[in-house]
Amino acid sequence: MEGRGRMHSGYWPLGRPGVALIVVLLVIAVIAGIVFEFCYDSRVKFHLAENTRDSYQALYCAEGGLAVATAALEQRGNLWTDEKLAGMLSGAVQVPVGKGYCTISVAGERGKISVNGLVTRDGKPIRQQVDRMLRLIDVLNSQYEGRNPISYGIVPAIIDWIDPDDEVTVLSYVQGENSGAESDYYRNLEKPYRCKNRPMEVLSELMLVKGMTGEVFRGATGAEQAGPPMGMEQFLTVYGDGRVNINEASAIVLQSLSEQIGRTLAESVVQHRPYRNMEELGKVPGMTPEILQVVRGLVTMQSGEEYYTVTVRGVVGNCVRALRLAVRRDGVQGRVTPLIRWEM
Repeated sequence: MEGRGRMHSGYWPLGRPGVALIVVLLVIAVIAGIVFEFCYDSRVKFHLAENTRDSYQALYCAEGGLAVATAALEQRGNLWTDEKLAGMLSGAVQVPVGKGYCTISVAGERGKISVNGLVTRDGKPIRQQVDRMLRLIDVLNSQYEGRNPISYGIVPAIIDWIDPDDEVTVLSYVQGENSGAESDYYRNLEKPYRCKNRPMEVLSELMLVKGMTGEVFRGATGAEQAGPPMGMEQFLTVYGDGRVNINEASAIVLQSLSEQIGRTLAESVVQHRPYRNMEELGKVPGMTPEILQVVRGLVTMQSGEEYYTVTVRGVVGNCVRALRLAVRRDGVQGRVTPLIRWEM
């Protein structure tokens, strides 16, 4: 009994402090874990709050950029004659705004081909405008070295998208794919929808049209060339009456006006701008009376209603907010009317 009692009394003095220490360590570990989790959660919420703040400030920077661009457009005369102003609106200059900055890019829409100008008011295809779109496709396909990703079928498909009827357009004078698509085609897609049968309001609607892909619309990426092939997006617009402003059009758009206008002549036209009348255009080296007669009804040089797309990026810290605004400008009075705005 004495031996067993001594063994018992010798066990507890050694065991009690050890158990207490373990319990204390466990409690400390639990508390440390709770504190760590609380601190981590607080840091996450703090960074989220910072990002939210910077995001709103970036949006305000973009709003400021839109105000600057609108004020610039309201100035009378040619927007691009002021070198400092034109540079600021090129998209390459960082304009300081508060704690961040914005970049402003203004693009004239009258120098592009109007997709809504392919048809008359009652939806009949206009042959001159159709031919111009087909030539644009030829010029863009020439970038791909033998591959032709842009089908002629896109043109009748666009016509069917904007004309008011449900009859499929067939361009008999076009070789290869020459038929469009109406609601019967779009309803059978994996994600069905109806053909609009009204003029386009934004150019991105083209992505809904039969035959249009991201490569065709925006251009290819990663091409092993001096520059990636360009898409149709930068040469088309939903604004205007179908005539191209010769003083704003790119060399590629100019090539689409006539088969007789090659790259060299188109670049020469760009270099000798601006033009006030057809007589001045006729003095460009390589320009002939025959070409002038062909393009006369397709171009304009007058300052009437002008259309612009303003793209602004507001940047604060790591946050970027981008806004795009389409406006109509009265070329005489300089009054600017917003048409549609969206966040990119």
